[in-house]
Amino acid sequence: MQNKLISIIIINYNGLKWLEKCFNSILAQTYKNFEIIFVDNASIDDSVRFIEEKYIDIRIKIIKSKKNLGFAGGNNLGIKQAKGQYLLLLNNDTWVDSDFLEKMMKNFIQSNCSIMGPIEANYYTKKFKEYSIHLDLFGHSIYLFEKEKRNENFYLCGACLLLKKKTYFHTKGLDGNFFMYAEDSDWFWRLQLMNVKICKNNVLVYHSGAGSTGAGIKYSSFLWRNQNTLQMLLKNYKWYNLMWVLPVYFIQNVFEIIFFLFLAKPMIAYSYIEGWMFNIKNFGKIMKKRRWVQKNRVVGDFEIIKKMYIGFAKPKHLIGYYYEKFVKKNI
Repeated sequence: MQNKLISIIIINYNGLKWLEKCFNSILAQTYKNFEIIFVDNASIDDSVRFIEEKYIDIRIKIIKSKKNLGFAGGNNLGIKQAKGQYLLLLNNDTWVDSDFLEKMMKNFIQSNCSIMGPIEANYYTKKFKEYSIHLDLFGHSIYLFEKEKRNENFYLCGACLLLKKKTYFHTKGLDGNFFMYAEDSDWFWRLQLMNVKICKNNVLVYHSGAGSTGAGIKYSSFLWRNQNTLQMLLKNYKWYNLMWVLPVYFIQNVFEIIFFLFLAKPMIAYSYIEGWMFNIKNFGKIMKKRRWVQKNRVVGDFEIIKKMYIGFAKPKHLIGYYYEKFVKKNI
């Protein structure tokens, strides 16, 4: 296997507690031909100073953004300065085994893929369950396990992705208008439309999850999801499918607003309206990107829909949340 240069892009926002384990695991790799590009999204937790002092003898390209650009914007900033023929987009709340890059590159080249993701395992226990990731017809993600699992993923988790740099630019990469959440599913929808070969590897990445945003139901995460899901639908569907998808999407939103009002979470309910307003405000920009997507797609909506989850993934998740939070503990 030819030892090709990989540019490893790590985006950070107040992720100090994750950095040492992540960087140490990268520096211990048996595959040595890589550069590290560390993009800091205006952290206030001394992340940059830690990297500068801890790894003073290691050549790490540090990019300090004056404002938080989010996951998509941070990656785009780092990729502009990447010298590698290949890119590894890696979350700060991950770590990998010492032969990770060697195995990933070997499998990547043998498979003739354009983009590949590993299997996610628990950051602490190393345990994992194999699953496939899909979108429902209304842009909400769902992980399918065991009997439901399909061989083909609609998209791969953005926590760790290996790809050719030319693929990133050819497909326009992550949309910088998506601050956080759904930027990976939006990009993979575009990859599916452009018939780019997507592969899942059997190598493990140990991922904590929600390293920068935290877990649980939060106003900010719902706001970003509501902004981004709608613009993803507007960009990627043909107009005749938008005619039925959007009415159902908005009806579903109304029921979700009522659900959160019932749970006494008015700000999360309001985030849906803010999501609509965001798309109205940015409608011209979204339509410009839509025109590019529709011009460059080679796959029809019918083929895309066949790969999606036929059902209502978000209501399913919310009902599950309500059961776990309010019903199960009282049984």
